[in-house]
Amino acid sequence: MSAVTEFLAPRSVEEAVAILGADGDAVPIGGATALSPMIREGLLVPSRLVWLGRVPEWGAIAAGSTGVRIAAGATLADIAASATIRRLLPALAAAAGVAANPRVRAVATIGGHLAHADPRQDLTPVLLSAGAVCVVAGPSGERRVPLDELLVGFYETSLLAGEVITAVEVPADTVFRQVYARFNPASEDDYPTIGIAVQLELEPDGTVAGARLAAGGCAGRATLLEHTAAAIRQLPATDIDLAAVETAAANEIPVIGDHRGTERYKRLVAGVWARRAVAAAIAGGGPLLGRYPVV
Repeated sequence: MSAVTEFLAPRSVEEAVAILGADGDAVPIGGATALSPMIREGLLVPSRLVWLGRVPEWGAIAAGSTGVRIAAGATLADIAASATIRRLLPALAAAAGVAANPRVRAVATIGGHLAHADPRQDLTPVLLSAGAVCVVAGPSGERRVPLDELLVGFYETSLLAGEVITAVEVPADTVFRQVYARFNPASEDDYPTIGIAVQLELEPDGTVAGARLAAGGCAGRATLLEHTAAAIRQLPATDIDLAAVETAAANEIPVIGDHRGTERYKRLVAGVWARRAVAAAIAGGGPLLGRYPVV
């Protein structure tokens, strides 16, 4: 691989894909908040940087009949401030508003956030719990990839050579109760020790018609907690055994110990925060953000 020789700014997705497809060492960039340190440290040596910021509507956020479409160039700050996101996807707005720090949020894009596939990032578990789908463009055309299939492992996705994320489509309805619970005992700008996202759909009689839980910060990729969610579906919300939710999440969550905690510690933390997140969703939804327990 050669050193960076060109900085290109195509004016269409098609032009960007043509460049990326013709040069395997070319790299697409949005805010470059993750790529810049990797290039500086020599971990990535692209031949071309393909900036997508000139593509029309690259940062658009729009509500449709089935949900919200977020263009890949929308920044975390855009998402946190969007009235549409705050109304239909409040947990996503909350997560975007606490990720990293204001300087990063001002330039980091949702497309780059997901393509980077860092399991410690905040938006990913929220989007997983909401059933998000990524719109991907590449040399073979456009395809739609569920986020759970896009994520493969640590810094690894199922994107093919020359492909780029162009948008994220998120099912949304005001009947959903959403929570993002973020536990971080250190600096608030740091990655969370654990992030738990919950989305519940309750029938008028209080029965849980739908439930999705996801966790981040614990292993090589953010992941859905399928068994934990299945255990509370079709139950009256008032009958949910929160202690059982805590145990199920602690047992199901994939965990790798690191400097933020041992495997055992992270399992305990994940169970506690899954319980709190589900309890908050039952109570009406809202974020559980900050350094210390709040419920």
